[in-house]
Order: sequence, then C-alpha cells, then structure tokens
Amino acid sequence: MKRRHLQLRFTQEEIVSFLTISLLFLIFISKISLKWLGIPENYSFLIFQHGLHPFINFTLNFLIGGVLFFIWIRKQERTKLSPYYVTFLFFLSAVLSIQTLFQITLVNVAFSATMQIGGLVMAIALIFIYGIIIPSLLPIDIFAKHLRNLSVFLVLISLILLPIFWPMFFRGGRFIGVFKHIPYMVNASTFAFVFFIPMVFGRRDNAADNNTFFLFILLFLIAVAVTLTATKAAVVTILIAFVMAMVLYPAKNKSVFLFKLLFISMAAFVIIMFGVPITKAIYEVATGQRAFGMRTAQDGIEARMDEVTRGLDMFHRSPYFGSGLLYKYIGEDGVMVDSYDPFKDPHNLFVSAGVIGGWPLIILSIIGYSMLMFGAIKGVLHKSDKKLLPGLFILSHLPVFVIYPAHFSLGGIADRIYWLVFGYLAVNYPQNGNNRSLRVPSG
Repeated sequence: MKRRHLQLRFTQEEIVSFLTISLLFLIFISKISLKWLGIPENYSFLIFQHGLHPFINFTLNFLIGGVLFFIWIRKQERTKLSPYYVTFLFFLSAVLSIQTLFQITLVNVAFSATMQIGGLVMAIALIFIYGIIIPSLLPIDIFAKHLRNLSVFLVLISLILLPIFWPMFFRGGRFIGVFKHIPYMVNASTFAFVFFIPMVFGRRDNAADNNTFFLFILLFLIAVAVTLTATKAAVVTILIAFVMAMVLYPAKNKSVFLFKLLFISMAAFVIIMFGVPITKAIYEVATGQRAFGMRTAQDGIEARMDEVTRGLDMFHRSPYFGSGLLYKYIGEDGVMVDSYDPFKDPHNLFVSAGVIGGWPLIILSIIGYSMLMFGAIKGVLHKSDKKLLPGLFILSHLPVFVIYPAHFSLGGIADRIYWLVFGYLAVNYPQNGNNRSLRVPSG
C-alpha cells in the first residue's frame, strides 16, 4: 500500500500574516513580567526582569524581519506608501548613519564602535520593519484587530488579577499590571483605549448592536487602568481621543446617539457648574500641590523643565554630531545595554533628537512632527475609512510626542507601535470611499 503523506501548503499571504502578527504579539510579550508566578528575576540569556530576555526579543525581530524583508522585495503587489514619507525615512536613516560614523571617530572614541553600530542597525531595523514592511504587507484591519485584542486582554487580565497580586502590580503608587515597568502599562492601556474606540463607535461586521452597553463598560475599565497608572499625559491622551471619536464617528444606532447626547449635556453642565474648581484642581496636580491617584505629588512642569535643561546641557556637549543612539546606556564602564539611565532622558522630542544626532536630527524631527500633524489631519478628513484610526491615534498623541524622547528603540512598546501607525497613516488609499464609519472585525 502506498503511504499517503500529509502535505501542508501555505500561501505567501498566510506566511506573511503569521510572521507579522507574531511580531505584533512579540511587542507586548517581550515586556510582560511573570514575577507574580514566581519566575526568577534573571536567568542566563532567557529571562530578564521576570520575563523574556531582550536578546531573544532582538533575535526574533531580526530573524522574522529578515524573512519579511525577503518576501517584501520579491512581492510585486504590495501596499504603496506615500513617497514623501518614504523619502523622509531615507534621509532619516542617512542622517543617523552619517552621525553615528562621526560619533565613533570624533565623539565617543573611547567606547565600543561595535556597540554604536549595533545601535544604528537596530534603529534602522525598527524604522524599516515597523515603518515600511509591515504596513506594506499587512492590511490595517488585521493589524488593528490583533493589536486591540492583545492589548485589551493584557489590560483586563491586569485588572482581574489586581486584587490577588496587589503589591506586585503597583510600583511607586502606580499601576504596572503584568508588565515589567510603568511605561509599558501606560503604553498598553493607552493603545488599548484608542484601538478599542472603533468597537464602540464604528460599525462592526456583525449586524447585532445589542452589546453596545457592554462595549462601553469595557472602554470604561480600560480608562480606569490608564488612570491607575497616574500618568497625566496618558489621561489627557485618552480624553482627547474620546472627544475626537465622539465628533468623527457618526452614531451607528440610537444607543450611541443617546450616549453622545448625554455625554455632551453632562460635560456642558460640569463645565458651567464646576469649571473653576476643576481648573484649580488640574493646576494643583500639574504643579505638585496635589497628588494624582496614589502617585506622590510632583511638580510636573518643574520636573519636565529640569529634564529639558539636562538634555540641553548634553546637547551642547556635541551640538553638531550628537552623542549617539545609545547615549542613555553610556556609563563609566562603556556602553552597557542593561544599564539604561532614565535621568539622561530629556523628555522632549526635539531636545532628545539633538542629543542623539545634533542639529541635523533636530531639523528632521521638526519636519517629521510637521508631517505627522498635517498627515493626521488629512487622515481624519480622508474619504477612506482606513485613514481614520491612524489619524485619530496620531492627533490624540501629538502633545505626548513633544514630551517623549525620539523613538529609535527596537525593544520598546511605544517605539514599535508608533512606527507602525506612522506607516499605516502613510498608506495611499484612493479617494473613493463614502462611508465615514470604520467597519471593525468582530473577532
């Protein structure tokens, strides 16, 4: 008898979908802490800070990214990106490369050239894989669906487990959930909120709309998680996103219409009746006169100005060439990837760009920020539904971008998500759409 062999054949689209979705999952999985399960803090090159070691994260990024690059260059039909965007990325990569060479020979001569080149390679890989390849190969509907599902799941799991693992899920009075550090929980909950908005306001594939109330409850729980992080910028971001969604998304049923009417009425009432004390409370929180949640009171304005001042001091040490992509990891013993120094972070996009690459990168950061602003406005006004979500995301994050450093870390959650959204915002869609409401996969 002849043996029959089971042959598994996958199409190129299925392979691309599996690899790109794997990278999306890796973004969050690489920052999960399993301390609450008793996992050791560090173990060999496998475990770091109770979770996946950065070496594994970088290795998987390059392996999967390399396969996707091979598919990308051979694929004849792929999504086209704006030529202005692609041109900007070319100049950005060129400036980073040239400045790194100057830094190796003139600025950081005492530090490992290999490490500095490695930082450059990771930055270019981040830009190319997440800013070009994935948006060119994976449809935005699939991207949004999986990013939404994963981020919402991790946020809800963090809230569910909070009563059991209370001490472990807080750090310095701020909610970290199942993540290694506070910024990762801030990123995950903020992204979950913005990407869940179409589920509430947009039209879904399933015709039944009787779960609208349940979706509002989920959105509220995600907002609670954002608030528990005690991060003022994140709270402002989700408020901006929510108010903009109320305006940009048409009411898909009577429930959403009544909610919008009730929300606007209550907001107007609160502003009229309690506008002055609310404004005073916001000022006191911003200036450190009042605590925000369980976080110790801190003068956010003064703290940010101190960080900017430190950043300007670092910038003036090398204003023409910068200090390099790994400046936050450079210490007395050289470049140590596991010795990130947050006090070297200027918390300002333009100052951070100057510290990294001097005046050339500052100029590019100003150009890039302007392109983001105009691109996001154009996106929400575009007739194609697929521009609305990235446009909404960028507009709600524009204030945050100013107080964040330049995004060139292949290991960060925010850096990878931001470049993905940049790429999807740059996708060229025909101006022939007629439905302003996003259709969201229900799965």
